[in-house]
Amino acid sequence: MNKSQLQWYLRQLPRYGGLLALVGLGLLVLSGILYLQKLQPAQLSLQTRELDLERQFNRLRSMPVASAAAPALGEMLLNQPETYTFFLRRLNHLNEQYRIVPVQMDYKTSLEQDGHFVRYSIQFGATTTYMQLDLWARTLEAIPGVRIESINLSRSQIGDEQLTAQIQLSYLTEVR
Repeated sequence: MNKSQLQWYLRQLPRYGGLLALVGLGLLVLSGILYLQKLQPAQLSLQTRELDLERQFNRLRSMPVASAAAPALGEMLLNQPETYTFFLRRLNHLNEQYRIVPVQMDYKTSLEQDGHFVRYSIQFGATTTYMQLDLWARTLEAIPGVRIESINLSRSQIGDEQLTAQIQLSYLTEVR
C-alpha cells in the first residue's frame, strides 16, 4: 500500500465508517501521541533509575567488611564506668540551666549482658514547666548512653504553669 492508496482510504472513511470511525481514529492518534510524549520517557526514566539502584546495591554488597580496627573504634565509643561521675555533673548542670528542681534522687546500679555492661538508673521528682522539661529532655537524649526511661507529669490545678514530674533515666557503661 502506497501513500496515494492510504490517502484514498482515509477520504472514504467518513462515507463508509461514519462519525464513530473518525472519533475512533482520532482517539487512536491521540493515544499514540500520548504514548510517545509521556509514557515512553517515563519508562526510560524508570529503567535508568532501576539500573542506578541495581548498581548501588551491587556496590554496597561488594563493599569490604569492617577491618580489625573497627572493634577498637566501637569500644572507644561506649561509655566507660569512670565517666558516670562526669555524667552526674553534667546532669546537675543541665538541671540548673533548664531550671529543673529535683526533690529527691534515688540511684540504682545493675549489671546487664552477663556483666559486660553496667546500667546506672536515676529516679527523681522535680518541679518545672513544660517548655523547660522539653528542652532538658532533648539535650539529655543527645548525650551518648543516656536513655529517658519514663516521665510522669502532673499539675495540682489546671491553670498552674509549674508541674510536678517523676523522671526515671539511665546511663549505660561498658565494663572492661
